[in-house]
Amino acid sequence: MLNIFQIVIWKNSKKGNDMTDFNQDLEQNPIRYPLVQATVLKVSSRMPKPTPSMLRKTGTLVTVNPGSKFAASAPKGVGRIFAPDPREEGWSWVSFPDGAKNRYRIGMFGVQGGACDLELAEGEKERFATVNYSGQMIEVPIDGLNIEPGDVVKLERETLRAVGVEPAVPTGSIAFVSQIIDKELAVVDVSGGRRTVFAGKFAGKLVPNGRVVLDSALAIVLENYGLEDDSFELDQATGITWDDICGQEAAKALFLDSMERPMRFPKHYKFFGKKPAAGFLLYGPPGCSKTMFAKAVYTSLVKRCEEKGVSPKGGFILVSGPELLDKYVGVPEATIRHIFARAREFYRRTGIMAVIFIDEAEAILAKRDSGISSDVLKTIVPAFLAQMQGVRESGAIVILATNKPESLDSAAIRPGRIDVKIEIKRPTKVAVREIFLKNFKGVAISSTTSAELLAEVGAISVFSPERRIYEIKKADGTTVDFTLAHIVSGSMIPAIVADAKRLALERELLKPEPTEGLTDADLVGAVDNIARQEFGMDHGDALREFTHDFMDQIANVQKLHQIGV
Repeated sequence: MLNIFQIVIWKNSKKGNDMTDFNQDLEQNPIRYPLVQATVLKVSSRMPKPTPSMLRKTGTLVTVNPGSKFAASAPKGVGRIFAPDPREEGWSWVSFPDGAKNRYRIGMFGVQGGACDLELAEGEKERFATVNYSGQMIEVPIDGLNIEPGDVVKLERETLRAVGVEPAVPTGSIAFVSQIIDKELAVVDVSGGRRTVFAGKFAGKLVPNGRVVLDSALAIVLENYGLEDDSFELDQATGITWDDICGQEAAKALFLDSMERPMRFPKHYKFFGKKPAAGFLLYGPPGCSKTMFAKAVYTSLVKRCEEKGVSPKGGFILVSGPELLDKYVGVPEATIRHIFARAREFYRRTGIMAVIFIDEAEAILAKRDSGISSDVLKTIVPAFLAQMQGVRESGAIVILATNKPESLDSAAIRPGRIDVKIEIKRPTKVAVREIFLKNFKGVAISSTTSAELLAEVGAISVFSPERRIYEIKKADGTTVDFTLAHIVSGSMIPAIVADAKRLALERELLKPEPTEGLTDADLVGAVDNIARQEFGMDHGDALREFTHDFMDQIANVQKLHQIGV
């Protein structure tokens, strides 16, 4: 840290500590423009050493020195200098609240050995501000100005006299508290580096891993958000329950068995010495309900909080892996520590384990020897692993979701960190039918059919072997078709229903009033449209998944010119 220099800016004697004296000083010494600005880092006050000139000045507040020969007979309380003794230099008259008026020695050289009977009273303390001016810390008097740490003080360019102040506006850089040195100083992570900063008006109120706002010079905390943070947080119930997830019965059963039961029956688990799972891995193709699992977990968490009479705020943290990445090294690590600290705080407040759901986990937890963003992963993965250590005791449940489980770092998903690994598979024909039915709720259906029949038609159309995308020839001469059914997902079905409604609407807009709802033709037409859209996409991952068991038998893979041909 830089040395602190005291700048003496008042030429004569110390001015009073009220606004009247401050204004008088400005009248006697007009402000000289232009002004410069400096950020206030610290405000302090101290008692100046009394001098004969101060003890001759009218209005100075004093008390009688206990060591004075006049102490025993002196009036009690704070007196005020009202005049120097005109008859004898080195003495001043003091008036007291009870009306008494006495004269006392003021420590002048050559007068009775320089003895001084008076001390400055508490009201004579001088106030100073340590400010950051041009990258240097200096100290300026601020009596007469109402100043707090973080404010911007206006100074004359030449004399550095404080002549005004602007309240602090927290518009600087976001930082995370890494270490609290003492009440007034902390180490923060900001823009990929670490800095020691003043706590300012938040002295004694900062918390480790909390978020703060720094001034433009990155020297002082202007705002303290602590662990309160709306980022990565769901702020309202999604309404999605476990019953809304179709076609993933085995995955749901394993998940509920591993996560819900320990929460419902903690005494039983404690009796058998069985600890709940610390973490879960959900893996499988995109669009196959992994996010639905997250929403169902959130709904369950909200319900438990309602039963206990506590707020669910901060209890579910939903993070997309790429959101944690930053151009500055150190920022993702600080964000990870902040997220886990928020989870621990929620558990401390409610007694309910918070949930940290990280979607696209491969973005931050990929293998460190993969050669992809290796420099970033060398610091992010260890930061995550450090937070996962002892996560059961810290009150957090971690759920990772990924489409590429093979790319995850083995240390991040080993037992003890991620205890339960659940594969989320593509929906079957039966599951697709159920998803169609759920998406037909509230949809106008033609009188020529029913929701159940439409769902059956939709499932048959999606799984039709005629909707071919790739033709795969094996070495033995046989052929295998890769069809729309091999890329079907839970998210595809709502898209088909939405397109079917569009087709029906276009048909009915030709009439004065709508008379017919969704038909079989609308749904099949929508499946055709979605199939054509998907045909133009690259399905390399799904193709590798499909051919995994007979990869060594493949002679040729040919994409068709158009779907079904």
